[in-house]
Amino acid sequence: MKKMYTYLMMVLMLSMATTTFTSCETEDQYEADVLIAGDWQGYLGAYYYDRWGLTGNTYETVIRFCANGNGVTSGRGYEVDYDTRSPFNDYAYCEFSWSIVNGVITLLYDDSMWYPVYITNYSLYRDYFAGYINDGTRRDIRFKLENVNFGYWDTYRSYYDDYYYDDYYYSRTRSADSTNVTADSIAAVSKGKSIASGAFAK
Repeated sequence: MKKMYTYLMMVLMLSMATTTFTSCETEDQYEADVLIAGDWQGYLGAYYYDRWGLTGNTYETVIRFCANGNGVTSGRGYEVDYDTRSPFNDYAYCEFSWSIVNGVITLLYDDSMWYPVYITNYSLYRDYFAGYINDGTRRDIRFKLENVNFGYWDTYRSYYDDYYYDDYYYSRTRSADSTNVTADSIAAVSKGKSIASGAFAK
C-alpha cells in the first residue's frame, strides 16, 4: 500500500509540474502574440533622463516587436525615442532582440551602449501595456504604452539604413507621405548599431 501511495504521489507531482510548465509556456506565447499585434507608443518616465540626460514630458517612445511565425516567444524589434515637438530632428533609433521567458520580457539592443531592458511587473492587454522596467539603473522606471498603428517606421528605418549602408552621404529622396524630411534630419551620431539626432545625440 505504501509503495502504491508513493507511486501515486510521484505521478501527481509529475503531472502538476507538467501542467505548470505548459501553462507558463502558453501564457508566454499569448503575451508574445499580444506584443507583436501592434506598435506600442507612450511615455517611459525617467528612462529619457537615465539614457540621455533629457528631462520634460515632451518625449515619447514607440516599440515594435516582430516574430518569425506563430507561437514564437522571441524575435527582433526596433525602438524610436523622440521629442514630440520635433520628431524627425530629435530622436534615437535602435534595433533589438527580444524574448519572453516565464513572464519576463527582455530587450537586448544591438548597440551595447544601450542598456538591456527587463520588464517583470506589468499589465498587458490588446490595447494597453503598462508597468515598470529595469534598464540597468537602481530604480524601476514606470511606463505606459498604447497599441497604435505608427506610420513612420519606414522613415526612421531608412535613416538607419542610409547611415550604415550609403557609401558617403545621404542621397535618398523621401516620398511625400513620409513628411517633410530634410538633410538636417539625418542622424548626427552613431553608437554602434543605433543612430541619434538633435537632443538625443548630445
